[in-house]
Amino acid sequence: MYKISIVPLFGVLLCLNSAAAEQTSSNQPNVVLILADDMRLDYLACMGMNQIVQTPNLDKLATKGTLFTHGFVTSAACTPSRASIMSGQYERRHGVTFGSDSAMTEKAFSQTYPMLLKQAGYYCGYIGKNHVPIGSSKRGTGYKSGHMDSQFDFWYGGHGHLGFYPKQRHKIFRHAKADTQIEILQQGTDQFFAHNPEFAKTQSFLQSRPKNRPFSLQVNFNLPHGAGTGSMKLKPSDPALYRSAYRDQIHAMPQPDTYIAKKDIRVPRIPRHVYNGKYISQYNYVQTPNTLRERQVRTCQTVTGIDQLVGKLMATLEKQGIADNTIIIFTSDHGLQHGEHGLGGKVLLYEESLHIPLIVYDPRIKKDRAPRVEQLALSVDLAPTILDLAGLPIPEIMQGRSLKPLLQGDSHSWRQDFFCENMFMGQNYPRMEAVRSSEWKYIRYFDKKKDQHHILSLVASIRGEKPIYEELFNLKVDSGETHNLAPNPKYQSTLEKYRQRCDQLVRKAKGGNLPPDTHVKAMENPTYKAKLRQRYEGLNL
Repeated sequence: MYKISIVPLFGVLLCLNSAAAEQTSSNQPNVVLILADDMRLDYLACMGMNQIVQTPNLDKLATKGTLFTHGFVTSAACTPSRASIMSGQYERRHGVTFGSDSAMTEKAFSQTYPMLLKQAGYYCGYIGKNHVPIGSSKRGTGYKSGHMDSQFDFWYGGHGHLGFYPKQRHKIFRHAKADTQIEILQQGTDQFFAHNPEFAKTQSFLQSRPKNRPFSLQVNFNLPHGAGTGSMKLKPSDPALYRSAYRDQIHAMPQPDTYIAKKDIRVPRIPRHVYNGKYISQYNYVQTPNTLRERQVRTCQTVTGIDQLVGKLMATLEKQGIADNTIIIFTSDHGLQHGEHGLGGKVLLYEESLHIPLIVYDPRIKKDRAPRVEQLALSVDLAPTILDLAGLPIPEIMQGRSLKPLLQGDSHSWRQDFFCENMFMGQNYPRMEAVRSSEWKYIRYFDKKKDQHHILSLVASIRGEKPIYEELFNLKVDSGETHNLAPNPKYQSTLEKYRQRCDQLVRKAKGGNLPPDTHVKAMENPTYKAKLRQRYEGLNL
């Protein structure tokens, strides 16, 4: 019988890990992902859609890197979209739905891009808002578990909304010198690069970053989200940017072509039996042109504040001599309705909610190709892209595609359409599924009377539930999605084509017969467990 000595083997593993760390530090790039919240595409100045907002540093980043003019999220709500960005999976697959009792398991989280980088020797930092419930412990499930906080080497974040003044909501920020969100996150970013052990002593799960390892840093804003812009108090102590910038241009703020004030709505955009159209108080910013303009001013202010942080970050990378080996990605978790068709908020699968800014800059890629890419790039593509650019394998469980070929100028065999969805059933929203191509968008809505626990709803349409309402838009001639062609007999062949395509893509997005890898409190009930087995058996996915 052969025996293996544990101590020598442990020593060998230490040597291997040390060698791997040295190889990682010398060959692999640093990664910075900057994530805005509710930021529409037209608030990125270099897109040329908004002549007022100023984002000079993001414009510079887009010039140095690649601007994806057709970047989209696959779920237009904070929690599922952010889970998709980290996991590279559709909401249908990862199962972490806003407003549900689901939380990503520890195992599932270990397969997200930051944890895979950590396993490869990266030092991983997280700053700002987290809206993805992860883990389960004696303290609770999701945000209360403490799992996510403990897994990052550098944690300076808060679960849920931060508000414009984060100290009021989160203890971790109370030692910050600043009071406003962007400036507090700026301080955290500065400390990440400063290797300051004194700062680490005041924070939970915070360590001083070693210089001999590559790093991954995710900076997450809760702006220009209404939880931030709506809580701005214009205090005398606030930076001048948030008190006075853009105020002299408030009456010049662009009103969407399809804007409808609340009092002028005669026929709701979506029939009331599908979506009852009740106004949600936090969406009151669209009620009148004046309330919308005030929100637009605050959006411009905070987007410019985010832009300033990006500029300081780029300067820090240059100063430390690591800019040439640091990838920077900027995007948003989704967009926002600004009163188009009388609608506020997100969730609905219209362009204003889905179409987001996306910039990818890898200084190692030669700048001998077009700086703008028009191919369809998705939120689920970010995780595989980061791993690919870092020289790491992409796990099969990731459903997105690496954007590396597009960054290098190769658009051969790229996707022609994509699937998007909403599984959030709160606030009177219906479940939705959609397909968008370069020319067409098909959206279908399901009956709220048939809503059930979300983990069962994930397979409802696959098991045959039919939609109660459909929309079909020709985006080439109707970019504002104003004319629903679904009822028009002339377009029935196109409608049927996209019905079938949606059927195909929803099954592909589900990605197998197993339930999502989530902690679900309701599934502790034997009745739900039986339903779950019944619903998922025989799907043949």
